[in-house]
Amino acid sequence: MSSYRIEGAATLLSSLVHGGEHAGTVSYLRREKIIGPDGAPVDIPVVSGNSLRGLLRDHAATVFHNALGRPELPVQVFHLLWSGGALAKAGAGHVLGARQLADVRRLIPVVSLFGGSGAGKIIEGKLRVGKLVPICAETAHIVPTDLLPEQPRSVWEMLQIEEFTRRDDAKRDQLHHAIEGFTPLAIEASTRGDTLLEVAEHAPAVEDAVDGPAQQMRYGVETLAAGCRLHWWVSLRDVTDVERALFAAAVDSWLADGAAIGGRSATGHGRLRLDVHQWQHQTPTVTVGQALDVTGDPLARHVAEHRAEIIDALGWFA
Repeated sequence: MSSYRIEGAATLLSSLVHGGEHAGTVSYLRREKIIGPDGAPVDIPVVSGNSLRGLLRDHAATVFHNALGRPELPVQVFHLLWSGGALAKAGAGHVLGARQLADVRRLIPVVSLFGGSGAGKIIEGKLRVGKLVPICAETAHIVPTDLLPEQPRSVWEMLQIEEFTRRDDAKRDQLHHAIEGFTPLAIEASTRGDTLLEVAEHAPAVEDAVDGPAQQMRYGVETLAAGCRLHWWVSLRDVTDVERALFAAAVDSWLADGAAIGGRSATGHGRLRLDVHQWQHQTPTVTVGQALDVTGDPLARHVAEHRAEIIDALGWFA
């Protein structure tokens, strides 16, 4: 088993949304209070470690599920893999024994890495994920000095309000054919030779719905600007080759999916480029390439050799 600490800077390739407080129609970034270099408290936008850890867990669960051949899972097992499960009340069902708990760690690397709750046990994970902290004047004393520019800028220079609108498509006459009861009633009336007044009388409710108050809105979102750099780190404690391979595959899957974090990723927000400072492998330090260089495919071998045992162990949480 080996332990690693991975640290570096993440550069925003697109503006970041990470919801916090609301004021009117504006949503502000999530903030945390820190004590600044001058000793005064200040609220700084910070991306929670829970956000990145949740993304990595989702990708790790998907990678592991695909390796198993994508079997259908009981809902409790699904929640265990993708969201950590839930601890049932005492006496509610089967409780894992010490030997079974050891087998869960040996057989199910998602649970061993990320932890989980179920079958009367809380299982601690081996993965630690740090917060993503903007590298700026206000945090210069709490981020690694080798990540700092010569003249760190204030985080307040990196913030902006992006404004958006949502229009009411029901007001577009080109789309009225898609509204139930609107166009069909008018066509039916016209084929009978009714007057225009009679056509209008056939669908007053639909007319009211279309001509009523608009369903459009204008709103704003505070974002951290593209190009901003954030300090990030993760650590892996006493991991096996299988667990390390799963973690590497989860990171690769997340990167291939766009490496986005925070809200509104479907509209291009929160894309990251991870610049790895180093993997600290106990002593000495090794490069990230060396740390990820696992001979063969330990995860695939593990699943091929133990698939039946893995399915049985997952069943303990159903």
